[in-house]
Parts: sequence; structure tokens; C-alpha cells
Amino acid sequence: MSDFLSRWTGMLLCGIGVVATLALAASGDLTLYIHPRYVVFTVVLVVVGAVLLGLSVWFAATGRHHGHDHDGGDHDGGDHAHDHEPRTRPSAWSRVGLFGGGVIVVVAALALLVAPPTTLSADRALNSVAATDGGGDVPAPVLVGSDPTRFSVRDWATILGSGSTATDLVGQRADVTGILLLDDGGAARIGRYAVTCCTVDAQLFAVPIDDAQLRSDLASGAWVRVTGSFADVDGVTRLVPDAIEEVSEPDDPYLS
Repeated sequence: MSDFLSRWTGMLLCGIGVVATLALAASGDLTLYIHPRYVVFTVVLVVVGAVLLGLSVWFAATGRHHGHDHDGGDHDGGDHAHDHEPRTRPSAWSRVGLFGGGVIVVVAALALLVAPPTTLSADRALNSVAATDGGGDVPAPVLVGSDPTRFSVRDWATILGSGSTATDLVGQRADVTGILLLDDGGAARIGRYAVTCCTVDAQLFAVPIDDAQLRSDLASGAWVRVTGSFADVDGVTRLVPDAIEEVSEPDDPYLS
């Protein structure tokens, strides 16, 4: 087993990655980690990688086999003699390396093949800068001539981030779905991640909510649909809900 791990740890890890990626693509969950436009590209590369991995396994297996069969010593009188170097016990560092390789393989298998795929957490959102100041690095949509009830959390966050106040938003109705974010100070926001390439570059867009209108049974991290209008609450432009409905996580949790 130790010989197996020492020779094949890298290939096992590659194989786990290939299987996990293809399984996520088949189930439709790959978009929890990358932007939908990169799914086909990723699957094609993984298939190519799987072919190369198969060739690597074949070469490694056949090379080892041939080395064992033909790496012999001198032939004398028809007898096939082998010169074998004396075997030595592996050093303590070798055993540690083998154990560490085995642990890495097991952890990777559990993380990629057993643990269910999930979206980015509310805790990460609460620690993001955008969760506290709103806005982002995309242009704010134009309110004139638009249907604001079709705006997303990102749209409203960029509008607020561009300097619009409750006075500018009088009469504007919002209908947004996102993650409820409740910080330690009791402030409430509704937020949603936008992904450009993958979740590594995920950016949170958040809109402050009047926490006086929140139901006590709603916990931070819950997906909610909020409808309401904007007002000045304690000097801050906030979304004052007319209705808050807890909903299931959408099939496309990230904005793209």
C-alpha cells in the first residue's frame, strides 16, 4: 500500500479532480464554482485531461512491469539470475511522506466526492467590504424609462453606491431576492454574489434593509425575497420592506 501511494498519489488526486468536475457538470452544480459561460470549456479541458491521465497511468503501469521483468543480471547456463539490491526499511521521513500523501488523497476524496456542493456562505459575505458599503465596480442602471421591479440586488447596490439617496428614489419599488445578512450590531442587508470567472473573484452586492421590519424567525444566511421602497432611516437610505418571504436557494444563486 505504501508503494502504491508513493507512486500514484499525484495520479489519484488528478483522477479525483476529473471525476468531481465531470460529476458537478452532469448534475448542473458546476456553476456553483464557475461562471456558466465557462462550463463547456472546462468540461472539454477535463476530458482532455482524463485522456492524458489515462495515458500516464498506462505508461507508469507498463513501465514498472517491464522494468521488473527485464531488469535482470547475467544469464549463466540458462538460469535467469537477478541482481537485487538489499532492501532497506523506509526512513521516518519516508513514512511521514507516505502517510501525508494518503491523508491528502482521503481529504481530497471526501471534499470533492462526498461533501455536497454549496454556495458561498453568509459569514464570508459579512466579512466582505461590499457587505458594508454597498455598490461595486459596474455602472449603475438608468432609472428613467426602466422597470425598477426587475432590478437585481446588484442594480440597487450600484445605484446606492453611486450616491443616490432616498430623495432620489422616491416612488421607486424594489423586488429583490438574495441572502439575508445580519451582522453583530443588528444591521440587516440583503446581498448576492456576482461571479465574473469563478467563485475566487466573487463580489458581493448588498442593500441595507430597515431591520425594524424583519421577522424574528429569519436567520442570517436565509434566502429571502424582499419587496418594498426606499426611505431615509436614521440618516441611511434603506430598503423598507412591505413583505419579506423566505424562499429556497435559486438554481442560479450567483449573478452573472
